[in-house]
Amino acid sequence: MEKLPVHRKITYGIGQLSYNTPAFFLSAYIYIFYSPLQGRILLSAYIVGLSVFLGTLIQAVANPFIGNWSDKSRNRFGRRKFFLLTGFIPLSIFFFLLWLPLTTGIRLAVLLTFYLISYNFLFAYVVLPYLALIPELTTSPQDRVVLTTVSAYFGILGIILASVLPLVLFMLKFSYAVVGGVIAAIMFLSMLVVIVTTKERPIGEVAPKDYSIAKAFIQTFKNKTFDRYIIAYLFFQFGFYFFLSSLGYVVERIVMPGNPSFNSYVGLFTLVAVLSTIIFSPVLVRYSARRGEKRAFILFTGLLSIAMILTFFIGFTHIISNLMQMILIMIFSGLGLTSYFILPNAIISEIIDED
Repeated sequence: MEKLPVHRKITYGIGQLSYNTPAFFLSAYIYIFYSPLQGRILLSAYIVGLSVFLGTLIQAVANPFIGNWSDKSRNRFGRRKFFLLTGFIPLSIFFFLLWLPLTTGIRLAVLLTFYLISYNFLFAYVVLPYLALIPELTTSPQDRVVLTTVSAYFGILGIILASVLPLVLFMLKFSYAVVGGVIAAIMFLSMLVVIVTTKERPIGEVAPKDYSIAKAFIQTFKNKTFDRYIIAYLFFQFGFYFFLSSLGYVVERIVMPGNPSFNSYVGLFTLVAVLSTIIFSPVLVRYSARRGEKRAFILFTGLLSIAMILTFFIGFTHIISNLMQMILIMIFSGLGLTSYFILPNAIISEIIDED
């Protein structure tokens, strides 16, 4: 069995930057960009929320169809690379356009909705085939574990970039368009690296998929453990992204009221949370090894929910500043966030084994 070269493992992992970096930045900043509590309001938060919902809905609907399309594809560029090759440029462009409002009023609302729907569809179009590349790159179980591990590290790096870049660039008084452009460039370059360096197995070596989407859905949801997990995970995702998207408002109104540079502090607080997640990850690993992944997921998700509740009490006491209160809460939230970064893939692998 031929081993996958180290540089191929690294270049595949780089693709995670085109996935985690824009997703994290978009969730944290889209609301305070279009509908800040202070300064120029481009759109109502209700309209922004509706546009985000429609974009997310399109991605959710598109996911199974793109996955099925990718499985059955027999393109000469590779059944996964074809999607990367045809989607990564428009994906980067639409992400950049989100931060470059070209009009106002109802026209901007329509334009934002169009941008978000297009971005979310292209996100599924590119990211799903990218994630499905691992079995196409190697048949070695050891190589696949290494690929997954390398990808996880680059995923964390992507989230760090999504925190550091706004922190630095907003401090230097650069606009959202500049920050969005830098992240769009990262998306473009990181996926270009994957496309140039990735070599899929020849089509003839890949077993064709003869199942339909309907059959795949029925087969998947026959697994009761998966049903329970996916419901819990959907609620967790909702809570996590609600926390992330509302963070800007908490910083703007409570932590840094009247500070025109509050948006750079959003990057600081998310960076603190991510770094504390890295520090606390061994605690989760040790606990899950002793008590099981299910109990670990419940406990550490509960800790994250406590951190979310604690943001309500910022400013109730003046023993320490609101800034320090927020930093301490974000450190604590890092303990809960370990369940988001580590456990889902491990739980899914056990569900697959059970299936």
